[in-house]
Amino acid sequence: MPLGTIALLLAASFSLGALPLTGWAVRVFSRRDLRGLGTGNVGVSAAFIHGGKLAGIAAVLAEIARGIVPVLAGRFCFPDAPAIAIALLIPLVAGRYAIARGGGVTNAVWGLLVFSPPVAVSSGIWGLLAWRLAQRWWGEGDRARLFASRCGCLCTPIWVWVWRQSLPEFLAAAGLAVLLAAINFSQGDDMALSKSEQLFSLDDSLDAAICGDKAAKLSQLKRAGFNVPAGFILSSKEEGSSATDYVTDVTDGTKKEEGRRKKEEGRRKKEEGRGEKINTEHLSIPDALIQNIKAKIPDRIIVRSSAAGEDGDLSSAAGQYQTIGPVSTQAELIDAINRCRQSYWTAEAVTYRRQRHLPDTQMAVLIQPYIDSQFAGVMFSRNPLDGGSQVIIEALPGGAEAVVGGQCTPVHLEIDFSKSESLEKQLTELKSNSIIAQSILAELVKQAQEIEAFFHGIPQDIEWSWDGKKVWILQSRPITNLQPFWTRTIAAEVIPGAIRPLTWSINRPLTCGVWGEIFQVVLGDRAIGLNFNETATLLGSHAYFNATLLGEIFRMMGLPEQGLEFLLRGQKMGKPPLGKILPNLPGLWRLVQRERALNAEFKGDRTSIFLPALQSLQKGEDSSTSLRVKREKSEEGEELAIANYQYLSELLERAEQIQEWLKPITYYNILGPIGLAIRKAIFRVSDEWLDNDSAPEIASVRALQQLAHKLRQAAVSQPDETVSVANLAQTFAETPALQADFEKWLDIYGYLSEVGTDIAVPTWREQPKIYQKLLITMAQKAETNLVEKRKIDLNFAQKWRLDKCQERAIVKNEISEIYARLLAHLRWTFLEIEACGLAMQVFQESGDIFYLEFGEIQQWIRSGASVSFQDTIRERRDRLVADRDRPIPPVVYGNLLPNSQKRSIEPATSATNIIQGIPASIGRVEGFVKICRTASTDLGENAIAVVPYTDAGWAPLLLGATAIIAEVGGQLSHGSIIAREYKIPAVMNISEATTRLRDGQKVRVDGYLGTVELLE
Repeated sequence: MPLGTIALLLAASFSLGALPLTGWAVRVFSRRDLRGLGTGNVGVSAAFIHGGKLAGIAAVLAEIARGIVPVLAGRFCFPDAPAIAIALLIPLVAGRYAIARGGGVTNAVWGLLVFSPPVAVSSGIWGLLAWRLAQRWWGEGDRARLFASRCGCLCTPIWVWVWRQSLPEFLAAAGLAVLLAAINFSQGDDMALSKSEQLFSLDDSLDAAICGDKAAKLSQLKRAGFNVPAGFILSSKEEGSSATDYVTDVTDGTKKEEGRRKKEEGRRKKEEGRGEKINTEHLSIPDALIQNIKAKIPDRIIVRSSAAGEDGDLSSAAGQYQTIGPVSTQAELIDAINRCRQSYWTAEAVTYRRQRHLPDTQMAVLIQPYIDSQFAGVMFSRNPLDGGSQVIIEALPGGAEAVVGGQCTPVHLEIDFSKSESLEKQLTELKSNSIIAQSILAELVKQAQEIEAFFHGIPQDIEWSWDGKKVWILQSRPITNLQPFWTRTIAAEVIPGAIRPLTWSINRPLTCGVWGEIFQVVLGDRAIGLNFNETATLLGSHAYFNATLLGEIFRMMGLPEQGLEFLLRGQKMGKPPLGKILPNLPGLWRLVQRERALNAEFKGDRTSIFLPALQSLQKGEDSSTSLRVKREKSEEGEELAIANYQYLSELLERAEQIQEWLKPITYYNILGPIGLAIRKAIFRVSDEWLDNDSAPEIASVRALQQLAHKLRQAAVSQPDETVSVANLAQTFAETPALQADFEKWLDIYGYLSEVGTDIAVPTWREQPKIYQKLLITMAQKAETNLVEKRKIDLNFAQKWRLDKCQERAIVKNEISEIYARLLAHLRWTFLEIEACGLAMQVFQESGDIFYLEFGEIQQWIRSGASVSFQDTIRERRDRLVADRDRPIPPVVYGNLLPNSQKRSIEPATSATNIIQGIPASIGRVEGFVKICRTASTDLGENAIAVVPYTDAGWAPLLLGATAIIAEVGGQLSHGSIIAREYKIPAVMNISEATTRLRDGQKVRVDGYLGTVELLE
C-alpha cells in the first residue's frame, strides 16, 4: 500500500474540508457573512437560517459533493482497502471544523451513503427512533433533536460492524463518530438559537423580519458611522408567535401539552383582539441572558419596542408600543421587557394593525444605554406637510419622549436648505429664538440630510438627543404621509413640459398600460394587487412617475436598493445580488425572449398594421373636407351653423382607431430603447459608433441643410459672398422648384413637433412660415453645416459588437417615426373636431379642445347635446399658465407640490458660480445665454441655447447654438444625440435653468465636466 498516495489523499481531504464552500454560497446568494451571525458556525443549518432558502440549498449541494469526493477517491485508489474511504472523511471533517468552521455532519452522512447505503440508512433510522424516545422523555424541543443527532453519529460504527464486519472499517467509522460527536458538543446550535431568545447587536446586519424595522434601521445607521448608541435586540422565539407562545424548550423543559395549550390561548386572544395584559409568569427569560445584558450595559438602561412593521416604510406605529426606562436592576429589566412585549397586544395596538392591514407577527425588544439628555427632540429631513426643502426641528430640555409625547409645546424651527448660501444666515437668526446652539443646529441639519441620503432619498422622521457632547440618533423612520414619491426622472424625457388635459388623458393609459404589461411579464402572479394605473400622474401640469410603486417593483424584481435612489436622485443603480435575481430568472427570460423577438414582430406589424393604417389616414385626410356644416335659417332670418354630427362621429371613431393603433406602437416605443440600451451596455458599444442618420431629428435637419445649400447657390454667384435675408427670401419666392422642395420637406417631416409625445403642440406642417424663415437663416450662413456621413475605423471585434446594436438602432428610429406620425394624425383629427366645435360655439378659440379630456369629448359627441365647456376650459387654461411659470421640483413627496418661491441666481452672489449637470457632449464654450422656451425662438448668432427640454422638434434650433443647456435630459436624450452628432458642447439636467439664468448672461459651458460656470 503506497504510503505517499495515502498521505496525499489525507492532505487533499483536509484541504477540501478547509474550503469555505458554505460561506461562499451564502455570500453569493445573500451577501452575508455567517461568521458574524448567530453562533458563528458556517454550517448548512446556519446557511438556511441566516442566508435564506437559496443559500441553504446551494450549501447543501456543495457539502454533499464535498462528502462524496473523498469516498470515491479512496475507493478508486484503494479498491481493496475500503476502510481508507471512511478514514478520508476524518481529515475532511477536521478541516471543515478547524478552518471552514462547519460541523461536517452533512459531509459524513453523504459520504457514508455512497460508501454503504445500508449503513447510512440504518444509522438514520436509529437516529429517528432515538428522537422519538427523547421527545417522550423531554418533550418537543432542541434537546431531543440534539440527543438524536449525537446518537445517530455514535451508533454508526455499530452498523458498520453489523453490515460490513470489518475491523479496519469499524475503527475508521469509530474515529469519525467520536470526532463528529465532539464537534457537536463543542459547537453552538444555530437552529436552537433561531428559535430561542437571541441577543443581537446593533453592530450586526439585522433582519427586520426578526429584529423589527426600528432596530434594523438603527443597525444600518450605526454600521454606516452615524452616532447611534450601542444596543442589543432580544428577539422572540419564533416568527408569528405572541408573547404567550413563548416556550423556552432549551432552558425549562416545558411539556408539550402545556405549550400547545398556551399557543391555543394566544391564538384565541389574537383573534378576539383583546387588550388584556398577559401574565408575566407566561414569559420566561433565562437568567443568563439578563446577566449578559447587564454585563454589556452596566449603567441605566432603556427598553424599547422593535416590532415587525414598526417604523416601516408604510406604517410608523408611532406611540402604539411601550418604551420603559430608565431601569437599573435585573428585576426591573425583566419587568420592562415583559411590559414592552405585552404592549404588542393592547386593544389599541391590535386595532392599529387591523386598520393598517398588518399581520400579527412578533415583538422584538431593543435594549440600549439610557442617554441623559440636556435637550432632545425630533426632526424631519423635509417639511412633513408638503415635502418642501425645509428641515423641521422640534426640541425640549430633557428626553425626546417629551416632544413625541405631545404633552408640551416644543421649540419649533424650520431651516430652508434649498439655498446653501443662506443657510448660515438662517441658523444665526434662529439662534436667538432657540435653546439650541448654532453649531448644534448646523449639526442636526447636516445629520438630517445625510440620513435621508443614506436611505436613498426617502424623507426621514428622526428622534435625536444631545448629551452635552454629541448628537445621538435614537430612531429614524420614513415620513409615511409623504408617500407616494413622484419623480420627474424618465418622465421628463418621455413627455416634458406643461401638459394639457387631452394629451394626458390619452398618454397616461397608453404608457401605464405598456409598463404594466412589461412588469407583468417579469413578475407573473406576483403582479396581482399592483395598480399599474398609478404608475404616472400630473402634478402642477407636469408628468411624474410613481417612484414608490416602481421602487416596490424593482425590489420584487431583485434589483438593488439603489433602484429607488436612481428614481429620486438620478444616480446609477448598483449590481443586484445573485440570490435575489435567481427567483426572477423565468420572468426575466420571458422578457428577454420578447426583446429578442422585437425586431421581427415589429417588421411584421409594420407591414400588416402600421403602414396600412398610415395610408388609410392619409387617404381619409385627402378626401375629407376641412369642415362639414349645414346652414339653416332661423325664424328671424338669421343663418345658423349646425355641425354634422355624423361627421363628428366619424372623426371620433378615427381618433379611437388611432389610439388602438397607438397601443402596440407604444409597446415597441418603450421596449425598443430599453433593449438598445441593454445591448449597448452588454456589447460595450459607444454612441459614437452608431449610425443615427435614419433618426427623424437627424434626417430632417440634413434634408433642410441640403435645401438651404440649394437656396444659397441660387442666390449668390460666389460661395463666400454675403447675402441678405431679403435677397434670400426673394430668391425663394421667385423659385418654384425651391418652393416645391420645401413643400416636399414639409410633407415628409411635417409630422414632427417640439414635443413628439404631446398632441397639443403644433406640428411643423402647421407652421410653414417659421421653418421657411429658418431655411433662409441657414442659407444666409456661408457654411450650412453640411456634415458628411462619419467614417469610424473599427476592428473586426468592434464591428461584430456594433452589428448587435445597429439593427436595433435602425428599428428604434423606425418605431419613433411611426409613433410620431400616428400622434400627428391624432392631433390633426382633434383639430377637425375643434373646427366643428368652433362653428357650433362649443369652443371660443383655437386650442380650446386640448383643455378637455378625451372622455369629455366622447360624451359631447355621442350625446349630441348642446354643451358649453367655457368655464372648464378657462379654469384649466389659467392653471396651466400658472404651472408653466412655477418651478417644478424633480421629486414630489406625497400628492401635493411644495410651496416654493421663484428662484434666480444673481451674478457673483452664490458661494460657487459653478452649476453641476450631466455631461452630454464634450467641448468648452464661453458665450451669452438665450432663453428658448419654444423651438420657434429666434436664437440669433453665437448664442448658448437654454431650453426646458429637447425633442425631435428642437433639432433645427439646437443646430444653430454654440452650446446647449437643458433643464432635463441625460446622455441619451434627443438634445445629446444632436449635440454629439454636430460636436456642440452640451450639459443636461440643469434644474430650472430657464428661470435661474437670464438672456444675455455670460456663461462658460464645459461639456466634458458637465458644468455651467456663471461669468457675470
